[in-house]
Amino acid sequence: MRFVFTAAELEFLRSQRIGRFATVGASGWPHVVPVMYTMNDDGSLDFDVDGVKLRNISAEPRAAMVVDAMGPRRGVAIQGRVDLIAPERARLNPVRKFAWGL
Repeated sequence: MRFVFTAAELEFLRSQRIGRFATVGASGWPHVVPVMYTMNDDGSLDFDVDGVKLRNISAEPRAAMVVDAMGPRRGVAIQGRVDLIAPERARLNPVRKFAWGL
């Protein structure tokens, strides 16, 4: 299923390469790390996972990512489900989003 981003959101997401990816560990504490991503035509985002990120999404596939830029303040926050698509490679499939400054 294709997730719908506005033209401005798509342009912004395609112009960036790094997002802040958040998962939740077994302890319930959030784990946030920068990841380099690529955006797919269907609105999903692919990135590498290993270590804590891999362990967390294997146990709980709900996650979030924020892609933002300083000056002017603008960005997109995405919540969704993560699928493992290859060894140490994952795909965030958006379920909801919030954008600002676009």
